[in-house]
Amino acid sequence: MAKETATYQQLQRIIAQPGCPLCGLVQQAASTYLDTLLWESSTDFNLQAMLTASLGFCGRHSRQLLTFGGQRLAAAVVERTTLLAAIRRLPELTDTAEPPPVRFRLGRRKFGTQTQPDAAILPDSIQPCPACLREAAETARGTETLLKHLDEFSGPLRAAGGLCLPHFIQTTRAAPAPQRAVLLAIQQAVWQDLAGHLEEFIRKHMDHHHTDPISDPARLSVERTIAALTGEVPVR
Repeated sequence: MAKETATYQQLQRIIAQPGCPLCGLVQQAASTYLDTLLWESSTDFNLQAMLTASLGFCGRHSRQLLTFGGQRLAAAVVERTTLLAAIRRLPELTDTAEPPPVRFRLGRRKFGTQTQPDAAILPDSIQPCPACLREAAETARGTETLLKHLDEFSGPLRAAGGLCLPHFIQTTRAAPAPQRAVLLAIQQAVWQDLAGHLEEFIRKHMDHHHTDPISDPARLSVERTIAALTGEVPVR
């Protein structure tokens, strides 16, 4: 069938799990990308040019390189390439003969819905994190697929707990009015449920005389609220 694209199949599987399905889709894409890059780090002739242009990955994705079992050596190769590129570009980055670039990514840079803190002001001559760009492309594909099959996915989306706030905003901006109404109804319902679980968690912790156990949804409500408002972290 025409709808059986790779993104559709992945979304169909991920949406059956708790949590924002677009976060899961995006994180899976980034993980596959980084894992493949590590395996091919010693043979990929385009890697040095890419790392020179971007000076490596953002902080989140650089640290994710260290989460792949048995790949620390490959991570060292990637980081050495990045460090040597940074050393070569130091004169360019410290040149005071020219006025500073007009545009800066000051403090935070956004690709898709992922927001990454920068340790410093990065001039436009430093290209965006390649893994963030991969996530942005996957977000666009996932959003398009979710909206295209929203009739099919609305029930599983409700059961999964809806979208995280960043992906909800991005998806509703891309949706026509009828689909925005469906997404809004789902989000309001799941967040009202979540607020109820938070209330139970707070009430039963404050009431030291209660005898009823705290339900599993209430016990997980703080973590689920953070994920709902900021996105699913870490990679699942």
